[in-house]
Amino acid sequence: MPKYIKAEPGPGKSVIYTDSNGNQWRFDGGSRAWRNQNPGDLVSGKVSKRNGAIGAAGGFAVFPDYDDGHAALLDSLKNEHGNQDIPSSMKSYAPKFENETEAYIAFVRKKTGVKGDKKVRGFSATEFEKLWRAIEQMEGWGKKHEGKITRYAAKAQITAVKKDKKGTIQAYQIEGYGWVSKNEGIRLTRQGKVNAVVVSSRGSVFLRARPNHEIADNLGNKG
Repeated sequence: MPKYIKAEPGPGKSVIYTDSNGNQWRFDGGSRAWRNQNPGDLVSGKVSKRNGAIGAAGGFAVFPDYDDGHAALLDSLKNEHGNQDIPSSMKSYAPKFENETEAYIAFVRKKTGVKGDKKVRGFSATEFEKLWRAIEQMEGWGKKHEGKITRYAAKAQITAVKKDKKGTIQAYQIEGYGWVSKNEGIRLTRQGKVNAVVVSSRGSVFLRARPNHEIADNLGNKG
């Protein structure tokens, strides 16, 4: 079975994975933890690197699967935060500039049942499991946070158009970008991000979808 070997940010908040056969897959929707296969939402760095990270997206590391992402979380807790208690470890793990750290600490304390200044390295096996499960839950990992995985075409498709009363196109709906103005659609196409071509005719510039596109008029309206 092909394994994901590379990952990069995709349109919107999606993540594009490349497998060992060269096929690309788009992880869309769900939580950032799910899209990055990073249940602990670890940033890129030495811990994620030594646990098989294959890229970064949204400011966080991307792993080929849950197992590698989970292993990185355990590594971080044991080796980066092992000498800290829950409050101090969570203040560095979930800093205030991107988390409600005090709420995070209270949640982890409640889930683990650990009180006082007991260090992570001193947790029992049961307490340690409750710790990582609490973090994964807090970071948005779990079935209810899953999105969808689809084959990815490097260039986004135009799926609909908006026209004025004269039938002139004013906006395009583009996969991953939503509704954009005609000028923005042309700009994205010229950047190679949209599966269309820019056409000039009689002083007008517009987009024409590539052959066999599903839109019946092939986006040929001028203006």
